[in-house]
Amino acid sequence: MTEPSLSTEPLRAEHRDLLPHLRGLETIADEVDRWNVDEAARVLGEIVGFLRGHLVPHAKAEEQVLYPAVEEAMAAPGATATMRADHAEIVSRIDRLADTAATVADRWPDPAVARDLTHQLVGLSAILLLHFRKEEEVLLPVLDTTLRADDAAALFARMGQEAHP
Repeated sequence: MTEPSLSTEPLRAEHRDLLPHLRGLETIADEVDRWNVDEAARVLGEIVGFLRGHLVPHAKAEEQVLYPAVEEAMAAPGATATMRADHAEIVSRIDRLADTAATVADRWPDPAVARDLTHQLVGLSAILLLHFRKEEEVLLPVLDTTLRADDAAALFARMGQEAHP
């Protein structure tokens, strides 16, 4: 028996590409207390750059294109409000991490800063993984049952344009 075609496969593939980076935040959090100042600045810069360069545009595209399509398919305006709230919290946490990263050179190797960074990275990983899980298990199945393949392709093309104009 063949598996049903998923119209949301492009987004699922993008999630599969992003997930190792998100799961890696916890691994990185376990290493924070072993960093020297240069490593702290470099690793945090890479993380913030990735999150702001890839994840935030992905979230904005979801809000502009994906979530309205889900709400329309469900005939439920506002049904994705909790997902938008997740995005606001995620961006707030990324901004906090960026603020900490900007001052790390002046404050390293303060154990309180290392502990705070560990908590920030673990918390960010947790909310991101839960958010992706909700999209994969709750929202995308709605589109899989309602979108035709050509409509799905157009939707994901618009998301790509929104994320990377």
